[in-house]
Amino acid sequence: MNKNNSIVSGVGLVALGAIFMVSQFVEFNGLFFLLLLGLGFIGWSVLGRNKGLMIPGGILFGIGLGTILDETALSATLGGDAGGGLFLIGFAIGWFLITALTKLFFNDFQWWPLIPGGIMAIIGVGLITDGALLTTIGSVGRWWPLILIVIGVSIIWSQFRKDEEAALKDKDDLSYEKGPEDLVG
Repeated sequence: MNKNNSIVSGVGLVALGAIFMVSQFVEFNGLFFLLLLGLGFIGWSVLGRNKGLMIPGGILFGIGLGTILDETALSATLGGDAGGGLFLIGFAIGWFLITALTKLFFNDFQWWPLIPGGIMAIIGVGLITDGALLTTIGSVGRWWPLILIVIGVSIIWSQFRKDEEAALKDKDDLSYEKGPEDLVG
């Protein structure tokens, strides 16, 4: 570990220790704790040039944001499972941040966080819409074989078109046949 990484790591550990120490003696609702902890890891990742720390930073930030969204008046207004949906959307944003920030600060596109983030976002929106989106996805899911049929028909159609074009080309390319008048010298 080089000198700069050691200093940044040391500062990060001191900051985490201070936060944990103060939280034992000062009573606060802790609503922003995970969000701030995630931001701390993200900052540590950027300053220390360690993209691996972006993963816990994004996850903790997402959980913190999801918790805050779940506690908002919007959650109470929407009612039902909307609070859980808002939490999942906030959590998904944390996963999306991993991809965006590693590209921004490290010029390295990490695609894999888009998978759990996308799944959580879809489920979150499904919960907010009171299951209507999930029902629609389930209904559409029954019809996915039609995609295979359409692709198959288009392949067959394009093959017939190629055969027709080849036949027309061959017809135009027929060599000139010599007639009796061409044989007379």
